[in-house]
Amino acid sequence: MDFVTSGGHLSGGSSRENLRLPGKGPTAVITDLGILAPDPATKELTLIRIHPGIALERVLEATAWPLKVAPQLETTAPPSAEELSVLRNLQKSTERAHAREA
Repeated sequence: MDFVTSGGHLSGGSSRENLRLPGKGPTAVITDLGILAPDPATKELTLIRIHPGIALERVLEATAWPLKVAPQLETTAPPSAEELSVLRNLQKSTERAHAREA
C-alpha cells in the first residue's frame, strides 16, 4: 500500500517556495529500513542512514524508484533502553485503540 501525505518538495529545487507553501517541507523520512533526507539543492530524497542489520540491497529492492544513496552512508544508532520502552508503550496503546475501533 502506498503512503501519501503532503506535497513535500514537489518537483524539487525551489518549487515549494515558488508555490508559497507554508513551512520548509519534510526534513527526513524515517522508515523501518533507514532514513532519507532531501538533497539540499535538488530536494531529491537521499538515503543517508541505514538501520543496523539491513543490507543496502534490501533498501534498494524495497524502493519504487532509483534511490539516491549518500556517498557516506551511515548506520543508525540503536535505540536506547528508554526509547525502546517508549516505542513499546506506544505500540501497545495503538493496538488497544485499534481494537476498540473494530
